[in-house]
Amino acid sequence: MLLLASALVSILTKEYEDAISIALAVLIVVTVAFIQEYRSEKSLEELTKLVPPECHCIREGRLQHLLARDLVPGDIVSLSVGDRIPADIRLTEVTDLLVDESSFTGEAEPSSKTDSPLTDGGDLSTLSNIVFMGTLVQCGKGQGVVIGTGEKSQFGEVFKMMQAEETPKTPLQKSMDKLGKQLTLFSFGIIGLIMFTGWLQGKQLLTMFTIGVRSGPSKRLQHE
Repeated sequence: MLLLASALVSILTKEYEDAISIALAVLIVVTVAFIQEYRSEKSLEELTKLVPPECHCIREGRLQHLLARDLVPGDIVSLSVGDRIPADIRLTEVTDLLVDESSFTGEAEPSSKTDSPLTDGGDLSTLSNIVFMGTLVQCGKGQGVVIGTGEKSQFGEVFKMMQAEETPKTPLQKSMDKLGKQLTLFSFGIIGLIMFTGWLQGKQLLTMFTIGVRSGPSKRLQHE
């Protein structure tokens, strides 16, 4: 904001070279920030594409075609080749089930799944009797009980972390932030000193303030 104010003051005082320099600096910073935000949004969009809109669920003893968002913990889901997993599921029946978890773990090789209970505990993401929302059935078939949906799934946790994570600033943005702070401190110091000097000399404060503004940000930026 201070840089924009400096540009405006430069225009009003007809120091057009200063105004153009400041405006270009602001434009560069805004453009970089926009590109970073756009890339972040595109990454989130790609993640949402991994969530299937529909699934096959067994309710009331029969196989039903449901919207994935209607699943609740305890539902029984049937999985077959090509299905995108609609929720975190504890497997109860498995036939040669291989799941592509590259979108979740980064592993290129498909993960072999089992319906056998595991007694060694461990991290949820390493359990072979669990399939995760957003992963893909590559081979075989299976069936299991929903244990996590939407934001309560492992996928949902990752998605929330990505949304909450603040995009790190580039060196240019950090440099401009530092420059802005320097300009602020310098400007207030110069303006205050000039106004105080003018007050001691009996001059109008508004006139001295205008002189102080002209002497502060734009001149400091020239030396930067």
